[in-house]
Amino acid sequence: MKPLLLASALAMICGQAQALSCMRPDPISTFQRVAAAPEGYYVLYGALSFDEDDLPRGSNTMQDQVIDPIPAQFRGKSLSQDGFVRDYVSPVLLQVNCLSIWCGSAQSGVDAVYFVEATEAPVTMQADPCGDMIFYEPTEAVLDMLTSCMKGDTCSPEPLQ
Repeated sequence: MKPLLLASALAMICGQAQALSCMRPDPISTFQRVAAAPEGYYVLYGALSFDEDDLPRGSNTMQDQVIDPIPAQFRGKSLSQDGFVRDYVSPVLLQVNCLSIWCGSAQSGVDAVYFVEATEAPVTMQADPCGDMIFYEPTEAVLDMLTSCMKGDTCSPEPLQ
């Protein structure tokens, strides 16, 4: 009986582990993807302030969760062809998305690059399970490469890896 229970438990864990497959996200590839998207995006660099107790925790079920957006405040800069020089201070919404037992994550008070669809205020920052819209504590090289991408110059993640 014990071997059967162990086999069942392992099969369930392995099935869940294989259910979410993400490519390693990087901000330059995300920039290229959103630049090609039909909708407009902001590229923001700064920090969100919000109550981290409002973040969802993964569920033990394989069903997607509906999570209410978390009110937050963003303080930072938006990307232009001159770099991250334009102030962007605004209330925002943080939408943490879950896929089965995996949820996106966010950190309050930590500098990050955010890719945010340009909608009417307040904009909504997406924290997806694969983490491809928020990049914490980017290096100067990453910020410089994003500026280069914005200018239409070199836009490659290769020298950054």
